[in-house]
Amino acid sequence: IDAARRDADVVCCPSVDTMSDCVDAGFDEDRLRVVPWGAEPHEVTEEDRERVLGRYRLRPGYILWVGTVEPRKNLPTLLDAYRAAGDLGRDLVLVGPVGWKTQIDGHIEGVSQHVRHLGFVPAPDLPALYAEASMFCFPSLREGFGLPALEAMALGTPVVVSAGGAIEEVVGSAGITIDPTDVDAWAEAISTLSADDERRSELADAGRERAAAYTWERSAAAMADVYHEVCG
Repeated sequence: IDAARRDADVVCCPSVDTMSDCVDAGFDEDRLRVVPWGAEPHEVTEEDRERVLGRYRLRPGYILWVGTVEPRKNLPTLLDAYRAAGDLGRDLVLVGPVGWKTQIDGHIEGVSQHVRHLGFVPAPDLPALYAEASMFCFPSLREGFGLPALEAMALGTPVVVSAGGAIEEVVGSAGITIDPTDVDAWAEAISTLSADDERRSELADAGRERAAAYTWERSAAAMADVYHEVCG
């Protein structure tokens, strides 16, 4: 950070929220540029869905979370909310490597048989895992952008995410936003959305439309503009 503050002509940030963090960290605002990331709208075939469901032995319609298990991802809130929501008839599927195992231990009592932690999965399996989920839940306390939420929206998966910060900036009104520390509110949202097919369909459509504005082509063009600016 010290080297970037001292030497960088321009610093690229994936979100306005991250740019604000840079300002707070002492970067000159006139050297900061927002270059949002993108998501690929993968085509997921029935064969893809069947392959992934079979490979991981999943029941369709599960609740999905994607990320590395670490404190800022706030996984305990989701686990506690899932338990508080009661028997929804939907498993909770966690995708991503374990960093802090203690983030899971102590939070799955009574629901461990319905919580599936797949660990790291190959990138080609992710689109079908998103597409087969009934919803994507992401109660992260801190993100620079929130790429998993955008990837879920691009595949038509309804998203429930943390209010405030970069995630809400990316998701906008196309998802449900909740205080990341309010377990009861998360439990209610999960339970209500799980039972409301129409609402999930509305959010799926809104998510696809929102995600369509975030493409890697636009990200590359914005980055190219920065290079042209710096190089004169």
